[in-house]
Amino acid sequence: MRNAMDAQEVAIGWWPGDERYGQAAFYAYAHPAPEGFSAAKLAPAAARWDDALGEFILDWEDVRTAADPRATAVEFAHSAFQHSCAICGWDDALAASAAGTPPPVR
Repeated sequence: MRNAMDAQEVAIGWWPGDERYGQAAFYAYAHPAPEGFSAAKLAPAAARWDDALGEFILDWEDVRTAADPRATAVEFAHSAFQHSCAICGWDDALAASAAGTPPPVR
């Protein structure tokens, strides 16, 4: 724990809500977030940036009621990861790993 967030990272996950945001949702953020991080339009269309939380949100209700909930959740995760890799300037091989193409072993 003492080394938590000592380097730039991206987090994507789900949480049941709390007093700040009273409903379940998927979330995505980068820490520290580079300038312009919040300006992206992530997929699916229901995903959005929440200024109060400082992260992208995709409400559980939008996922649950989608024609393919699993695909909707995965689309959000991939979209957030690809955006994070691009804006944070991370290695292209890392971004490709989300599409199933692992980087070479060095």
